[in-house]
Amino acid sequence: MKKGLPNLLWIVPLFALAAFLSCARVRYEPPVSDPIIRVGILEGQEKIYFEPQGPFRVQASVAKENLQLNEPGLWSAAVAEVTPGQKHYRILLFESASEARAKETAQRMKARDVPVEIKPFGEVLRIDNKTLVDRRYYRVLLDKTFDTQMSADLYFKTSSVLANARVVEEWVRPGGGVIKLLSPSGKEYSVHDRLRLLGSGVALKNVQVGAGYHWEHTESRSYAGELELAVDNAGRLNVINVVNLEAYLRGVVAGEMPSNFPAEALKAQAIVSRTLFMNNFYRFHRGADYDVCDEVHCQVYVGLNQQNENASSAVASTRGMVLTYGDQLCTATYSAVCGGHTEDAAEVWEGDGQPYLRGEFDSIESGISRTALDLTREENVRLWVTSNPKVNCNIQSAGRPSFAQYAEKYFRWQTTATRQDLQKWIVEKTGVEIGDLRDIVPVRRGVSGRLAEILIVGSRDTVRVTRELNIRRTLSSSALYSACFVIDKVNERNGLAEAFRFTGAGW
Repeated sequence: MKKGLPNLLWIVPLFALAAFLSCARVRYEPPVSDPIIRVGILEGQEKIYFEPQGPFRVQASVAKENLQLNEPGLWSAAVAEVTPGQKHYRILLFESASEARAKETAQRMKARDVPVEIKPFGEVLRIDNKTLVDRRYYRVLLDKTFDTQMSADLYFKTSSVLANARVVEEWVRPGGGVIKLLSPSGKEYSVHDRLRLLGSGVALKNVQVGAGYHWEHTESRSYAGELELAVDNAGRLNVINVVNLEAYLRGVVAGEMPSNFPAEALKAQAIVSRTLFMNNFYRFHRGADYDVCDEVHCQVYVGLNQQNENASSAVASTRGMVLTYGDQLCTATYSAVCGGHTEDAAEVWEGDGQPYLRGEFDSIESGISRTALDLTREENVRLWVTSNPKVNCNIQSAGRPSFAQYAEKYFRWQTTATRQDLQKWIVEKTGVEIGDLRDIVPVRRGVSGRLAEILIVGSRDTVRVTRELNIRRTLSSSALYSACFVIDKVNERNGLAEAFRFTGAGW
């Protein structure tokens, strides 16, 4: 664990409007010492609704469109006039985080009389003049542009030297449009391309929460900092919260951990969340108008809605602290309830095989090895998910403290789905018409017992599903709590079960 973030975290952009500085078209006010980050809240909206908590200002890209407004009630914003963006297509020959490798590839292609150019993308995250996260990457592109994807596809498919290439799109000019603000009394105001709402708190309506999970719903949320409304390349509205890092973290810790957790647990969450933000920066949303999203995909950010003194204190008291392994930021992913055993990261997502992300027993007793119970074996997993092991996330072992009782239902769980529902979900999630569902066969499990591969057998077709989250989503209308589960058929007749029961561990 290292210190060193206060006032010293900054971004070195490779392009004039990249990530942290992509808000330059609408200047951030007031100036702050903390790094300013951009959190994606809503995307692709035809209309958004918001309610100011007092007098507010609209700051536009062009000063003459700035507004001072003071009308309470429900406002709306929509794109009235769309200015189409201009894009062309390129043939991508090679991409690498290494500039040297990109140059070597370019030289080889030029030696074969293939005209190419190298284009840099990405950003560098530095602390105390030290590069902490380097997100730069280099593309070797054919030095030729195409008006359509079809013409680019045809060009490289008819060339033997471009056999392993692929077509990518490049925006020459981003799209825009006129944002029409409609007041509660029916007054209209027009602002081109993007705007900021500032000077007063704003409650944003119909924010989607938990997309794709069992708690999916919409709610109103308020945010610190400023809300930016921007027209995207499709002529829809995106909403971005422009906020300083520590304010963002207060909204993350409040959203990820209940306020009645012990102070040290909240501090640990703050450190992990700060680390995860920096590790996720420019990793999952390349080319987006924001740095991270507000969902589980990056980490849950609730704005001001659930902020509390305990979470805010945890963020303040750990200011500047991050987790490192050697000289690198840790990949600080976390879950709510591991079920008694964590999983190798490589089984959950495409990881780098980090030694600190290996699956281990979550045991109170020291010295228990990951080979104590082989959870890659089907019979052992059945014993495991139907047992009550003495592990850290089993709150019964700790006397069922009140702050952790919410997690009890996730430690060991059971759910049943009808065959008809499963058939519908499988078609929706995989696109394969399997016919009547005959069986769900575990093929491979990770060290924690979580399924890494299943075979779904139908009367018409069979489909193979890999990766933990894909499996969870395929067998549910949203997602099962965990992929550590066993499967039982219910009321099987003539080779067809009436339902399937899933008994599992963790969330």
